[in-house]
Amino acid sequence: MKLVLKIKSVLEHLTLVALGIFLIVSILDVTFYVQYFPSTAHKLVIAFSLFLLFIKESFKKKYNYSDLIGMFVTLLIYLFVGKMSGFGSNIAIGILFIYALRDIPFKKLAKTSLVISVCLLLFVIISSKLGIIPSYLEVSGTRLRSYLGFRYALYPSILLKDIVAIVFYLKQNRIRYWQWFLLVLSVYWIYVQTDSRLTFYSSCILLICNLLIKWFPNGLSKLGHVLNVFKPTFIINALVSFWVAFTYLNSSNFFVNDFFYKLNNMLGGRIYLANKSLQLFGFGWFGRPVEWNGNGLTVEGVRNYQTYLYVDNLYIQILQKYGLLILALMVSLLTLTLFKVVQKRQWVLALILILMSFHSMIDDLNLYLYNNIFWILLGCLINPDYQFSDKNDEEFRV
Repeated sequence: MKLVLKIKSVLEHLTLVALGIFLIVSILDVTFYVQYFPSTAHKLVIAFSLFLLFIKESFKKKYNYSDLIGMFVTLLIYLFVGKMSGFGSNIAIGILFIYALRDIPFKKLAKTSLVISVCLLLFVIISSKLGIIPSYLEVSGTRLRSYLGFRYALYPSILLKDIVAIVFYLKQNRIRYWQWFLLVLSVYWIYVQTDSRLTFYSSCILLICNLLIKWFPNGLSKLGHVLNVFKPTFIINALVSFWVAFTYLNSSNFFVNDFFYKLNNMLGGRIYLANKSLQLFGFGWFGRPVEWNGNGLTVEGVRNYQTYLYVDNLYIQILQKYGLLILALMVSLLTLTLFKVVQKRQWVLALILILMSFHSMIDDLNLYLYNNIFWILLGCLINPDYQFSDKNDEEFRV
C-alpha cells in the first residue's frame, strides 16, 4: 500500500514538472529570450514534457468509459487544431495537457502555474529594464506602450491577469490586505507601462470581486441562484459575438448602428475588424486558412508593417480558423464545465469562468494555457472523481 502511494506521489510530481516545463517554454516563447532558444531545443523540451506525461499515463492500469471517451474527444480536437495551427503548436499541445492533468488536484496545478508565472513575469521585466533583452516601445498616436521584454504589449498584462485570477481562487476570503494591495499596484503599473486598457479592466473586476469575497465570505453562496443564470454564458457570448460582428453597421435600425459604432470605438475597432475578417474569409465547418496581421513582433523584434487585420474576439477567431464544429465543441465543453463547477459549489471558480467568457469577447489570448490555467478545469468532465483541491488542504467553504 505504501509503495502504491509513493508511486502515485512520484507520478504526480512528474506531471507537475511536465506542466512546469511546458509553461516555462511557452511564456519564454513570447519574450525576447526566444531568440536565445533554438527551435530544435524548444521542440526537444516540449517532447520531454510530453514524455513525462506518457510515463504517468502508462502507469494507469485501467481506463473507464469517461477516460476513453475523453481520450477520443481530446485526440479529435487535437487533430483538427493541429491541422490548422501545427501539431506542435502551443494550442495543440495544451489540449493534450488538459487530458493528462485530469486526475491531478486543480489547486496543485494552479499553485504550479502561479509560481512559474510570477517568477517569469518578474524575470522578463527586470531583464528588459537592465537591458539584457530589448524593451520595445510602441508609439501609436498619443499612446506610448512598453512591451517590457515581451513581443507584444498585451502579453505581460494578460499574464498578470491570470496571476490575479489564480490568487483569487487560492486565497479567496483569506487574502491579506498587503497581498491585495500588491496585486493592485502591479496591475496599475503594468497598465501604465503597456496601456492595455481592456485587460486592465478585467483584472480590476477580479480584484474587486476578491475584496468583496473577503468582506462578505458568504455572499457568493447566497447569490448562487444568480450564478445559475450565467450557466449558458459561453453559448450566449459566442452567439452575441457573431451577431454583432456579422451585422455591424448593416442593421436597418439607426440606433443599433449608432450603438455598435460607439461600442466599436470603445473596443479599439475590434468589432469592425471581426466584421471585415468575416467578409474576407467567411467560415466553415472545419476551418479555413486566414491571413491576419497583428502588432506582435517577430523573434528578431521586427514589427509587421502590413495592413493591420486581426480578430481579438476568441469566439470569432475559433470560428474562422478552426471551424464551426470546433467552436461548438469548445463552447459546449466550457458550458458543461461551468455547470459542474456550480454544481460542486465552487463559486469562485464559477465566477472566474463567467468573467473568462466575457473577456474572451475582446481578447483571444485567453486561448493559451500559459495565459489561462483554468482551461485545465475541462478535466472535470472526464474524471468523475475530479479534485478541485487537495483532500488534505483546508478548502474554502461558503
